Amino acid sequence: MLAQVRLAILGRPEADKIALRHILIALDQNSFVVILLVFSLLLVSPLSAIPGATTLFGLTIASILGQFLLGRRHIWLPAFLLDRQLPVPRVVQAVQWLEKPAAWLEQRLRVRFLWAIEPPVAMMLKVLVFSAALCAPLMEVIPASGTSVGAAITLFAAGLLARDGVFVLLGACLAAILPVTLWIVIG
Repeated sequence: MLAQVRLAILGRPEADKIALRHILIALDQNSFVVILLVFSLLLVSPLSAIPGATTLFGLTIASILGQFLLGRRHIWLPAFLLDRQLPVPRVVQAVQWLEKPAAWLEQRLRVRFLWAIEPPVAMMLKVLVFSAALCAPLMEVIPASGTSVGAAITLFAAGLLARDGVFVLLGACLAAILPVTLWIVIG
């Protein structure tokens, strides 16, 4: 996953900027899951403590999952985002930051419980995680609670990427618990 992003960046050694479009093209079929994983890791990061970040990342994740549920082959983003030029040093820095949690996950992931990542079970689990992502804006009232949503979605996305049904189920179960917990705390 990160190797694909690194190749997209290193394939343009003379460039000091890279468009998000080129990164998504390099990710090809994995673009949904990788972008989902990146945004969920952002929710786990200290960035989620910034007011509004949990809402922004949660709704972005919901948008990505919504497109995934609708069966789109590639992520649709507005042209102004796709053509947005990202400084290569910043993208490299972000990839390096993601390498540590990605390595931790990769050590634990393996292909298993394939029934959890195939229809119809996969569709139900995606809807569960989608609903948890939609709850993210409500979690702004509880400081740093976005981290729990991010952790659940990270497990789910990592499981999808590695075809590990155990992680998919674990992430979906945690995602299902979050809206109920939020309802109890706020209600």
